[in-house]
Amino acid sequence: MAVQDVKANSWTQPFCKSLSFWKDCSLPALDNPGLAWSFLIATALSLVFFLYTLRHFGGQHEMEIEESKTIPNDLINYVFPYVVSFMGLDLGSTGKTLGFALFLAWMFLISYRSGQILMNPLLLVAGWQLYEIKADMEGHKRQLRALSREPVHPKQRLRSCFIQGIYVLSKPK
Repeated sequence: MAVQDVKANSWTQPFCKSLSFWKDCSLPALDNPGLAWSFLIATALSLVFFLYTLRHFGGQHEMEIEESKTIPNDLINYVFPYVVSFMGLDLGSTGKTLGFALFLAWMFLISYRSGQILMNPLLLVAGWQLYEIKADMEGHKRQLRALSREPVHPKQRLRSCFIQGIYVLSKPK
């Protein structure tokens, strides 16, 4: 969104005027810097908080993996609504900005109510993978979907935390 808000004349100016990187470099000017920076900072803070929280879930149950296979396409299917929402947004137009905020609120509500809140396309970038696994959890055989930052292999013992229908896996400590 911030790139869409760059002033037209900023595209013709060089990013750095010389090789002295810190002295002669400047960011492009924005048409609506307050909103653009607010969205950018809110997004960055949300992403850092989300990834921090996801990495620090303590596993409540221990399981032994019997079978595992990756599900790469499931996360990609959630990318398209996010991409569509960023096309043609004019932060200078109050109606379009409020419409965008309403769209994001609806996307959040739909994701939350459908139990797919963890299906964020940025998880792929951060190294997380979605798996379909068969596991033995406390003597019960289960087939489930799980997110893991580490590769999941048979005979591996992992801890898990159950969040909205998806297990978040971690190595035992």
